[in-house]
Amino acid sequence: MKKTLYLQCIMMLGIVISSFAQQKPFTFNPGFNAQECDEMLKINSAFTDTLKGNKFQAFLNGYSFLSRSKSVGLDNMVDFWLRSDSTVIISLRGTTKDPKSLLADFYCAMIPAKGKVIIAPSDTIKYYLADDDRAAVHAGFLVSFAYLSKEIAPKIDSLYHKGYHKYLVTGHSQGGSISIYVTAWLAYLKKHGTYPELVLKNYATAPAKMSNMYFAYNFQHIMHSNQAFSLISNVDPVPEMPFTTQQLATDMNKPNPFITIYEHVGNLSFFKRIILKNAFKSMERKAEKSSKAYQQYLGKTVEKMVKTALPGLQLEPMANTTHFVTPGVTVALMADENYERHFKTEIDKSLFHHSYEAYRFLLKQYALELEKK
Repeated sequence: MKKTLYLQCIMMLGIVISSFAQQKPFTFNPGFNAQECDEMLKINSAFTDTLKGNKFQAFLNGYSFLSRSKSVGLDNMVDFWLRSDSTVIISLRGTTKDPKSLLADFYCAMIPAKGKVIIAPSDTIKYYLADDDRAAVHAGFLVSFAYLSKEIAPKIDSLYHKGYHKYLVTGHSQGGSISIYVTAWLAYLKKHGTYPELVLKNYATAPAKMSNMYFAYNFQHIMHSNQAFSLISNVDPVPEMPFTTQQLATDMNKPNPFITIYEHVGNLSFFKRIILKNAFKSMERKAEKSSKAYQQYLGKTVEKMVKTALPGLQLEPMANTTHFVTPGVTVALMADENYERHFKTEIDKSLFHHSYEAYRFLLKQYALELEKK
């Protein structure tokens, strides 16, 4: 009897030691980490779970689920997770089938990157996402961020004052775009002294374009170009959205030789100067016309729909720009014959290239390429 009990104890001890040996030690470091990014994709996929009250026990080795917010704003939601190295994960949900969620995608006006969002007469949210006064952001995603910030702020405040200072912010698709706003917001709360010991990192996977170039510059600067990453597949159509138009005078730095190009072509013949001048004038007018149409239909028209869904909502005046770009360091994933062969029955399905499964497959191939270097 004693011998049997002794053998059982030895076996149990072996199992415990083995489990500890297999668990990878987690560390919070700057720079892109393919394994860490894959873990963020896995965590983001938890939003597809429909089991009511799921606490995600043993969902991912080294991670424990903390809480999930209620649906707010344009059907937005945030999950909080805790990694074994005391890193807090903030995961933002992407687009859902709810019509309000689609409004967030298609409300493509540009709004200043600092200001206020009025949710109701007695409920105003002040936000600061960039220092540059020219920085502007996607209106639909900003509305989503504003509502989510009310869910995130008290949770961050509680965790930070309990000693949790390391934060990984992530999201897929629409959630990836919003995650960039959340990251910028927290970075400025750190800079302005609210959370001086905060350490941040961002993985936005398959994000739609969600700012102008001046916000992108600002975001890269405050995140030091090695702490925020946009993972994009070359066959995914979503990161190519929304459509974009760059205006010469509005969306480029000044002084600018292209704006005054007519003053720099004096050595050309008269007829060449006329042709060049007319060509630039035509392109400039067409870009302005395109941008104004964009602001009218995907700005003011969709804004009315958003305000019907969210009565009382008021934003800062629209910025005169539709030059959408993707902030963060781009990590490009390239589909190849292996990808096409592996997913030969799925690749023609609508938005399959945008799926978690497709991104995780390409990311693992990318990780193998990194190991060879």
